[in-house]
Amino acid sequence: MTPGGVMVDGTGGLDAETRSKLVFVPCAVQDTPWLTLDQQVRIVAVASLVTGAARLLAEDPGTVITTGELARVWDLVDHAIA
Repeated sequence: MTPGGVMVDGTGGLDAETRSKLVFVPCAVQDTPWLTLDQQVRIVAVASLVTGAARLLAEDPGTVITTGELARVWDLVDHAIA
């Protein structure tokens, strides 16, 4: 999404800056010794799932929604943060 609120076609709504930040999460988490291993894994899982959801939406939003794939991704996010 652009700063003006316009969706960016073909990216599932993620702009390049947001995508690059999400891709950096697994590298950055290694430098967080104050987090437990469980917390680090959860952070990496959520970043990966959000990136994957955007990719799914960019490729075929109708199918992803109607087949329940997107709902499954959000169930996984819920589990990761619970």
